[in-house]
Amino acid sequence: MKSIVIAGLLLGAAHGAHAAPASFINVEANQSYQDGLTGTVTDIHYGLEGGEGPYSWYGQFGPSLTNPQGDDGELRFSGKLGGAVDVGPASIYGEVSGTTTSGDPAIGVKAGLKYAL
Repeated sequence: MKSIVIAGLLLGAAHGAHAAPASFINVEANQSYQDGLTGTVTDIHYGLEGGEGPYSWYGQFGPSLTNPQGDDGELRFSGKLGGAVDVGPASIYGEVSGTTTSGDPAIGVKAGLKYAL
């Protein structure tokens, strides 16, 4: 009976059983410079990531602490969604990010190609 259960588990794994997404905490500080330091933004995000085969994805969100140089800081909320596709030794990736502001939300988009050496 045990061998039947083990064989069933192995067969399920061989046919691409889906793994649960992994959770993570990402603390990231970004500084901008234009004729000197203009400010720092620190994100404290909770996220999930996963993938199957050549495809991977992630999403993260949380508070964003802005600290403009010479001005009062603000607490905002921000998030990112991204993904990648492996193509041979290269990976094509993209990300959409956003943060709250006093007006319309600020949106960012990036895309790229990473080549493994």
